[in-house]
Amino acid sequence: MGRSKHISQSAFLVNESRARNVALSQDPYAKFWVSDATRRLWEEFAREVYPFDDTEIPLRNRFYLGVLEAGLFLHPDMVLINLGAGFTSYPFLTEWPCACIEVDFERVVNFKRLKTDEWKRKGLLPNRDIEFVACDLSKRIEIAALRSRLERELAGRISAAFLEGITYYLESAILSDLFALLRDIQTEESLIAFDFWTPDAAEHPVHKRFRKFFADRFGHGETKYNLFDPALLGIPDGYRLVQRTDIVELERRYSDKKQLLPPEEILPEHYAVLERTDG
Repeated sequence: MGRSKHISQSAFLVNESRARNVALSQDPYAKFWVSDATRRLWEEFAREVYPFDDTEIPLRNRFYLGVLEAGLFLHPDMVLINLGAGFTSYPFLTEWPCACIEVDFERVVNFKRLKTDEWKRKGLLPNRDIEFVACDLSKRIEIAALRSRLERELAGRISAAFLEGITYYLESAILSDLFALLRDIQTEESLIAFDFWTPDAAEHPVHKRFRKFFADRFGHGETKYNLFDPALLGIPDGYRLVQRTDIVELERRYSDKKQLLPPEEILPEHYAVLERTDG
């Protein structure tokens, strides 16, 4: 397959992984975003990178869904801020109705709004209060505008901010800006959940194949991935670390099957949850 930047050829890939294992992902709506082209791309990815994305991505989905459901149990009016939301389904997956602010590129949020409105009219999706916000999270000027928007939308409410699948694509200074933004607008007991790749991933065999695949297909050859460890960088001021885990531990938690071994054959992803303190 030649290089492509079409939205359905890249942003929908993770939905095929979620859709292939709904029992694990708990996302029955992921299939709505999947096309034949996406399925073909997924098969290439499985052959050339690793065959376990239909385990790892559903586990990642369960991690974030678990954070959201636990937060809503304690704070039913909690607002989800999904930064780089892509085509995730979180507000539709919770037992409790969840207000959600979804942030992504303009072309992504416009298309997602169009399709979710259509599917809600057809009764395929439950009604949820979702605010779509266009923002390029790689640009500081747009993050500054996002700050004002979120301040208005939150109005002092407790929130859970998700940074799913984006920390490794953002420059470290931009990621720091996002953490600072959240620190300034989040109230006590609000959460930040994110996944990340640690510096040793640079030499990991699956990660090397991952980088080559996306460089070849989508022109990511010049991408410098942001590899970091929160324990080394330090927890952002005003937060405490309440959870840290990895993909293998998530499999132990959510799955009876144990596929994600040995470690050199999986994508080594880590996860963390921070809670806003009164500091």
